Amino acid sequence: MEIEECIKDAFDDSMQIFIQTEEYKHERDEINDMIISFRTVLSAARQLQFNEIIDAITVADSKLASEAYMHGVVEGIALRDKIMG
Repeated sequence: MEIEECIKDAFDDSMQIFIQTEEYKHERDEINDMIISFRTVLSAARQLQFNEIIDAITVADSKLASEAYMHGVVEGIALRDKIMG
């Protein structure tokens, strides 16, 4: 397994503490409430389209978060090596 894959696989474990915070849970609940509220005014066809949009945003944001995490780890290792010698 390549180092990049190992780093990306560690993302979920690394973020577990943050994901379990009350602040994060509250934020997610508020977002879900907004989505549910908005969805009620849409026709069935628009609801499906809205789901596709939300799914696409989720996938794109997940990719960005994963890449940012990987770059942060790699740059952190490089900075550590630079500082430590």
